[in-house]
Amino acid sequence: MSRVVHETRSSPGNGEGKRLRPRVLMCPFTNPTNRYIELQKELYRSVGYDVMPLSIKGLLNGGFVDLFKPENILVFHWLEYRAFRRRNGSAQLSLIGSLVFAFYCSLMLIGRAKVVYFVHDQAVHDTVGFNRRLSIRIIAFVRRLADRRVVHAPDFQAPYRAQYLPHPLYWDAPGQPRIVMKADSARHSAAPLYRMLGVIRPYKQIDAVLNVWPSDCKLNIAGHGTESYLTTLNEIINKRSLHDVVRLEAKFLSDAEFAQDIADSDVLILPHAADSMLVSGVFFEAIGLVPVMIARSTPFMAWAARKFPNVILFDDVSELPAILRSVNESWQTTVNNASNRKAVDEFGWNACCRRYEQFLETVVGHANGVEKPIIE
Repeated sequence: MSRVVHETRSSPGNGEGKRLRPRVLMCPFTNPTNRYIELQKELYRSVGYDVMPLSIKGLLNGGFVDLFKPENILVFHWLEYRAFRRRNGSAQLSLIGSLVFAFYCSLMLIGRAKVVYFVHDQAVHDTVGFNRRLSIRIIAFVRRLADRRVVHAPDFQAPYRAQYLPHPLYWDAPGQPRIVMKADSARHSAAPLYRMLGVIRPYKQIDAVLNVWPSDCKLNIAGHGTESYLTTLNEIINKRSLHDVVRLEAKFLSDAEFAQDIADSDVLILPHAADSMLVSGVFFEAIGLVPVMIARSTPFMAWAARKFPNVILFDDVSELPAILRSVNESWQTTVNNASNRKAVDEFGWNACCRRYEQFLETVVGHANGVEKPIIE
């Protein structure tokens, strides 16, 4: 598969071979539990930007001047989470976190660099009552502060006055873990194995799924979870006598383990609450690899289902048993159709590089000396 490479350009008057590369200052700069941030950094580098951390330490080490260069861009992901702290499985407003949040908002106001805010959620995960309402207002506030907003769900462009950019596929990105795909003959030789992967938290609504899960379908649930929510799930498994069909593995999955679990999945279930995330990161781990995906009908999933015939939607978990029976009955003839090629065309690395470069040029305009990508 082709990758993006660059030609080196020098700028007159700046010395032979010296390049003028604008900077993307990112917040957060690292996320040990999700490769998404690493993919974002690699995308910006691929289209000609240097990527630096937008942090207090970075600013004190000389990065403060970058705030006042109009060719630079400040990129924020999940900034609203800074104002909250997680405790006993829920998220609550934090005084110290609120001060940190206010600090970053002040940088948006005083700097000349353009501000791009990626809107990932409708509310902060696991907030309830006052905290949830407040988190929704905080997200709206940051949207207003930013010069440009980005969403990975096309249907949210108009209400959020945002630009749609594709979420990159994890398995098509540079440096992805090596995986071994299960052969179609092995998949269809037995009943399908259903999986739910990722963090085990209330907004996933796994408890609602277990409350209707049929006793003749095997389900594996794997990921890191909070103690209180795991207790709730185990109580449901015990009450409904699902030990023979449901396996709950509460552990942190490495990138390689997660990727291999995806490759081994026959059917992936995405039951996330419709008023939580705009998109599911697990979707971009799985689309093009997993034969069937069953997902709650959020705006993004409805859009995805129109593009990918192997995405099956439900509005309420009470519909799941009938859907599972249908999948089981047709499993021997189920094929992976054309989702792999379609996924690469929409979310693949080269497609993302093209779209991100076009977007960044509209944010600050093309600067002299920026490396231009060449698609081999």
